[in-house]
Amino acid sequence: MPSPAESYLLDFHARLAGVTSRWFGAAAVEREGVTAPSSYSLLEAVVPGAGRPLTVLDLACGDGHLLELLARRKQPGLSLLGLDMSEHELAAARTRLNGAATLVQGRAQSLPFGEACVDVVLSHLALMLMDDVERVLAELRRVLKPGGRVSIVVGGDLAPGNALEVFAGLMKSLLSAEGVPPFWLGDARVRSADGLRTLFAEGFTDVTVQSLSVLGDGSPQEVWESLLTTYDADRLSPAARASLKASFLQAVEPLRRADGSVPLSWGMRQLTAVRET
Repeated sequence: MPSPAESYLLDFHARLAGVTSRWFGAAAVEREGVTAPSSYSLLEAVVPGAGRPLTVLDLACGDGHLLELLARRKQPGLSLLGLDMSEHELAAARTRLNGAATLVQGRAQSLPFGEACVDVVLSHLALMLMDDVERVLAELRRVLKPGGRVSIVVGGDLAPGNALEVFAGLMKSLLSAEGVPPFWLGDARVRSADGLRTLFAEGFTDVTVQSLSVLGDGSPQEVWESLLTTYDADRLSPAARASLKASFLQAVEPLRRADGSVPLSWGMRQLTAVRET
């Protein structure tokens, strides 16, 4: 039986399959002063190029955007696996990938793969949502080959001075006024750099955590549409969402630039580690 959090996520992704790659698939990202095409591309770059055969698992693969980046390489000996608990996301991935990866429905807490069979595990904006993260990490240690690599992108800190900070402030007030109860997804330790290092201290070496800034600038309406598909906003009533929209569009006017855009920056983190040999 899915947990309450998993049931909500399954419902959300049934209604909004592909939403994560829609907003972040082409959003530039800054990491240590260098700009990359997207947070997905940072994960794709972790996989070595031509050489020995490799098996790569995309954990919580969603609609297959990251797997598609890897498939485009047409790299000899590169075997791609994708796992997700949402059949709706997997249906979108099957259409996108057209057989370029093996896609499996399942949970990260009980991976349907053998021991030491995967060279690289990647995951984009998923680990911070998962129940029983210690069990998930135990499964990663089990399926990764000794010396195998894991790299994940998770949510990070709220960056000041942009539309997301405005939105978060309005959301906090509105959720309180609406009486919407707090609803935590995942383990809070995944949402901090120190927590990530603690979680990956067992069974992994060379653990690095880097801060990312994902850029989602756009018109106030475009930025609103991306924020509307966050989990907190999704839980609001239609009337509350309409009220939030009006307040948000008014509140971001001082941020509007000469070209009509407003700044939107998503704080994220990328963790990379190596399975102990």
